[in-house]
Amino acid sequence: MPYRAVVSGELAKLFGVLSHPIRIRIVEELQKEDLTVGALRDILGITHAAVSQQLSILRSHHLVVESRQGRNVFYHLRNPALAKWIIGGVEFILPDSSEFEEIRSAIENVQTVWGNEDKAPAAAVKKPRPNNRSK
Repeated sequence: MPYRAVVSGELAKLFGVLSHPIRIRIVEELQKEDLTVGALRDILGITHAAVSQQLSILRSHHLVVESRQGRNVFYHLRNPALAKWIIGGVEFILPDSSEFEEIRSAIENVQTVWGNEDKAPAAAVKKPRPNNRSK
């Protein structure tokens, strides 16, 4: 069915636009309030040019809209639900409880094993071999 291909293609474009961590951060910051490039620069700790470049991509895909107030240009999300949708994705990157328990158990085992290496008997510690190569 062609409509499935169209929708899949559009979703792939959206995921592509959101595939950059700075763009995700911009979307999340704009959820709170409308911001200028300068304000985003200060929040994100990147250059003015880098913020402008990322905003340009978000604008070209109609995710961010600009509005002018005097000499200032403010940016806001065209659909604020996008930020909520993105933050909802955190659920998919968290390990499930069984994975978490496996990781925690592995860490505890490693700490026990590695922590006990310091207490190994002196005889068990390998001594360096003498260098028998002639110079």
